[in-house]
Amino acid sequence: MVHAGVRRLPVITPLLLMCGIVLSCGTSSPVEVLNVSLSNIDTFEYPTMGGDEDGARVATRPRHAEVSEIRRNAETNWVATYVYKPVAGYVGPDVVELAILTSSDGVSPPDVRRLAIRFSVHE
Repeated sequence: MVHAGVRRLPVITPLLLMCGIVLSCGTSSPVEVLNVSLSNIDTFEYPTMGGDEDGARVATRPRHAEVSEIRRNAETNWVATYVYKPVAGYVGPDVVELAILTSSDGVSPPDVRRLAIRFSVHE
């Protein structure tokens, strides 16, 4: 018996919700964490990968960065290098997440290593 104003959800709905939760939990890779303390006038560089099919990208941008980018040029010896410089005068925490791509043969997708760099910016 269904009371007025009460909707019965199909039995399949909870099952689909549970499947979605289980599937989403199994697909994320662990995030490595690197803690860095630096002055608000310094620039931080982190070399990632240098192979032809390897590379990196900024997955989650920091909130207090003047510079936050991957550089890969003669200056970095062709190694994909993450460069961070905090906004002038900023003091406090900041965080960036990088996706570091390795082991691709140019045809198959690369392995993705996730790295969170947590900055403690001081004067």
